[in-house]
Amino acid sequence: MQSSLIHMGQRLKQILRQKKIKIVDFAKMAGFTNQIAHYHLRKSDMKRTTMERFCILIGITPDEFVRWNGAMEMSGDKSLHHGDRLQNLIAEKGLNKSKLAERLGMSRRTMYNVFEKEVFSPDELERVAKGLDMSTEAFLNPGNVQEARQTDSEEMMLLREKYYKLLEEHHHLLKSYATLKDDVIQVKKELAGLRKQVHGKKA
Repeated sequence: MQSSLIHMGQRLKQILRQKKIKIVDFAKMAGFTNQIAHYHLRKSDMKRTTMERFCILIGITPDEFVRWNGAMEMSGDKSLHHGDRLQNLIAEKGLNKSKLAERLGMSRRTMYNVFEKEVFSPDELERVAKGLDMSTEAFLNPGNVQEARQTDSEEMMLLREKYYKLLEEHHHLLKSYATLKDDVIQVKKELAGLRKQVHGKKA
């Protein structure tokens, strides 16, 4: 395998540098400490699953990681431009830019500046992904958008099932309440009848 002939940590460091992603930002994106980030950058070998996850986070394919030669950032169009990706998603989803800017907590002008950015900071990435109702990994890996939608769909199904279950329980409680109410009314009538009987005997 070609990846065994390269120093995986050094390759990762090179890609991060050329994509202008700071190690501290990469650590935040990956969800671990700076120390662990540096640990991965020092390691000569890397698990395939780990490499694939890192590739998703920095917006490249595993094949690009292995073949990275330092010129791909300038000559290849395969590397993901975050600003362009955002614009494409806005068009794809048919979103209103003014409303999206408001949802992202920024002015329309600021959002247009974001369109120009090649790489978002972790905070920007998280904010944009949240505003678009998708995960950061789905944003960074266009090929997995359908998968992300499927996950969202599964979550919606679970929520719908939970909603129907609660609705059923609510309906059951309402029926129980109605039955208890009828019982209380019946008991009151019986008590009223007994009182009349007692008063009649006293008289």
